[in-house]
Amino acid sequence: RIDGIYGIKNSMPEPSPETKIHIDKDKASLYGLSVVDIAQTAQIALKGYIATKFKEKGEEFDVRVRLRSADREDFDKLSRISVRSPLGINIPLSGVASFTRGKGPSEIKRFNQQRTISVYANVYKRAMKDVTKDANDMIVALKAQKDYTIKLAGESEEMKASFDSMRAAIIAAFLLVYMIMAALFESLWQPFIIMFTVPLSLVGVAIFLFITHTNISAYVFMGVGILGGIVVNNAIVLIDCTNIFLSRGMTTKQAVISASKVRMRPILMTALTTILGLVPMAFLGGEGSELRAPMAITVMGGLTVATFLTLVVIPAIYLGYTELLGRIFKRKK
Repeated sequence: RIDGIYGIKNSMPEPSPETKIHIDKDKASLYGLSVVDIAQTAQIALKGYIATKFKEKGEEFDVRVRLRSADREDFDKLSRISVRSPLGINIPLSGVASFTRGKGPSEIKRFNQQRTISVYANVYKRAMKDVTKDANDMIVALKAQKDYTIKLAGESEEMKASFDSMRAAIIAAFLLVYMIMAALFESLWQPFIIMFTVPLSLVGVAIFLFITHTNISAYVFMGVGILGGIVVNNAIVLIDCTNIFLSRGMTTKQAVISASKVRMRPILMTALTTILGLVPMAFLGGEGSELRAPMAITVMGGLTVATFLTLVVIPAIYLGYTELLGRIFKRKK
């Protein structure tokens, strides 16, 4: 009932006919018999036991001893088979077990030592995330019985694992960038201001992905991780120039305005060279373009918007934060 999937099949094999033996454990315990003793006796009668091997012309053949076919199909004869009890008496199978006919699995598949049945389906002309959401909703509605678990695997599971690992890598990258800047600037709040360029770049990422109709994927997340080390460069240049002007005796307002004017040209030059260099990767086809293009579009969009917003937002944040600190320390005095 889920739209966008076809070719549904499962790994459960067709059941095969079998003879089922139901053991009365209470009666068996009276005679000192275990389930293993009874099961082995019944198995030898029905499936047989390899008693020896027959050799001929260098080849070996198993010699299997078991009841005749006519006897195996007659429950009356099967029930008269004797089981030797540890008490030294022979007990007929009918005294401790009963026989029925039914169907059972011809093959049992396991994954991580758990019995498993896999259901397969292909996705056609629909986003994987939408199909996954519908499948999850259906799984929740099924309300699996106790001791049963249902979960999505295959491509959806791989995507989730890749997104989780990518998220951890992005967080680690941002932390490393922040720690390096904190060490070089010898300040904790200035690198924090510089890191504001990352959320600014996400605005451009969203706009470019929407314009180019690019789906969010692991390669988009890789592009976001790359942005974490690229977009901060413009803010680093701007804040460093602002600190230089402050050391020359300028006020904070004069310093941020002068730094924006002086560094606007080099910031635009470095950003444009990176953006234009990614155009072929983003929009020219070829083998593997479906993997490279989302990453390139992500970096281009984030860097384009972040470059222009950096020249306005970062100086404003720097000025506002400095004034706020000045008011706080002034009150304390």
